[in-house]
Amino acid sequence: MRYPRNGRVFHALVDSGAIDCIFPESLGRLLGIDVTSGKPKTYYGIGKQAAPGFMHTVDLQVTGLDQWITLEVGFISADINPLLGQNGFFEKYQIIFERFRHQFEVNTRENALMRGRKGR
Repeated sequence: MRYPRNGRVFHALVDSGAIDCIFPESLGRLLGIDVTSGKPKTYYGIGKQAAPGFMHTVDLQVTGLDQWITLEVGFISADINPLLGQNGFFEKYQIIFERFRHQFEVNTRENALMRGRKGR
């Protein structure tokens, strides 16, 4: 991930239940982002506890893919694993979960697989 040229490699969770991409504030600071200068947004987790966050635009590249994408990320003060959610990540990539194999696959739109789809 980079912002705008200060890049970092990190691991993130691909979370189909997350609406937005949400990262810890500490990662934003590593990228040189003035986190609290972003657009405020409040997130709610399973326990419905409020977690204030700040939205920023960053560039992200998935390991193994050439393409960089631009997405909006919410940075929160909680010490969480970075989450790649629906807005920004799932809308730009095809994500295939194969739980029975304990794996998942990320494809660009250009390389998306049309498994078992009829009539399209």
